[in-house]
Amino acid sequence: MKLTTIIIDDEPNARENLQILIEQYCPDLNLVGMAANIKQGKVLIDEYEPDLVFLDIAMPGGDGFELLKEFEDRDFSVVFITAHSEFALKAFKADAIDYLQKPIDIEELQKSQDKAMKFSYADSLTQKSDKVTMEDEIEKISIPTRSGYIFIENKDILYFKADENYTELYLADGSKILSSKTIKRYEEKVNSHIFYRVHKSYIINKHNHLKELSRQMGNFAVMSNGDNIPIARRRLSDFMKQIA
Repeated sequence: MKLTTIIIDDEPNARENLQILIEQYCPDLNLVGMAANIKQGKVLIDEYEPDLVFLDIAMPGGDGFELLKEFEDRDFSVVFITAHSEFALKAFKADAIDYLQKPIDIEELQKSQDKAMKFSYADSLTQKSDKVTMEDEIEKISIPTRSGYIFIENKDILYFKADENYTELYLADGSKILSSKTIKRYEEKVNSHIFYRVHKSYIINKHNHLKELSRQMGNFAVMSNGDNIPIARRRLSDFMKQIA
């Protein structure tokens, strides 16, 4: 399987050089298009739905970070390419899988290819795991982290908590995991028979870990570890039907 790939860079020589390197040294990548700015880049992403985007940071008319804001729930991997090393931390905060400095080193480029392949494989496992039903003896959910993916049984998850563009997972053993997906993405993928979004910032495990509903000083779901999770007023009626 080859990864559908595009390049977004305002420098013609940089685009052509990266194209040559990909064609010669990255057999797992299928380069389908190149763009010179974020407007063209958005068109290419919408058209090809790529697996991987090589994205320049500093470009006239808007930088690479602005482009990514157009894809809040993006399902493609990003490798930033730039001549400015000071952007490295911001690049990883934007959930890039890698960061390459110009001029691009062949070995570093191949490492980026390998990382993208691993993420793509993990996503395919995610799609398979999403098809698991309640009748299965064990149901798991895939959790993307900065180092890769981990798989956790639903019964071991207490609740999800939004943290800006990330999500914190609170587990029954007292540990906590920071995931690189938004809480909206989890709301779309979790088993609705087990989980319920009670608040814009929280999804709880109502099936395994809801201990009680407290209506003192507001509406709260009391979890098995004693944590009180707020229930939005507009969701209360539907939530009561869910647990009745």
